[in-house]
Amino acid sequence: MPTENKPAEPLKIERSTVTKLVITGAPRLDPITVFLEDFGRRDCPTESDPSYQTAQGKITINCWDNSWNAYWGGMGPRTVAEFVADCDWHYILNCLDRGISSTVFSGDALHALAKKCIVQRRRQQTGRHEWELGELSKDEARELWRDIDELRGIESANECWHQSRLLTELFGEEWHYPVGDKAVEENHKFTYLQRVVEAVQEALRQEQPQQLAG
Repeated sequence: MPTENKPAEPLKIERSTVTKLVITGAPRLDPITVFLEDFGRRDCPTESDPSYQTAQGKITINCWDNSWNAYWGGMGPRTVAEFVADCDWHYILNCLDRGISSTVFSGDALHALAKKCIVQRRRQQTGRHEWELGELSKDEARELWRDIDELRGIESANECWHQSRLLTELFGEEWHYPVGDKAVEENHKFTYLQRVVEAVQEALRQEQPQQLAG
């Protein structure tokens, strides 16, 4: 039997409120465009309040050729602007770029760490530091000093395994601990995003008194 064509169900359409802000004048930053989108409230019953609802919202931030966004499904009674303004910048930054760290591996930092290790081990200063291995002879120090130039070219922590022999001679079998903790430099992407987040939060806090007055 031929199947009957069922009438198409109507599309579901939901409206949200979007606010656009353009922030200029932030130190060392290009103009920042911010889109704040409030999706209304959703049911979030609790034992004390079965009818409790929480707000949902999304923020999108553009600065030069960078873009970040984050969504929150449990903002309590606040709008997304109020929520972002109220939160700590560390939290907002991590939501915009999850997993980003304030430091990043550096081949130059590893080279400097290796030099420090050789000097301190050669001068028998191991007891005052955390190097796993002990004193170096003059010849051993000279040979290691020549070899560590290779470390400058390492671009990521994973590439360190290609220099495992040299790093073991410097720092011992557990070389990945000092390398992971100390062969780092400032992550400029993190610092940049921090300045963006702080500028956005400052602008949102300035907006709130105006909205209340209006």
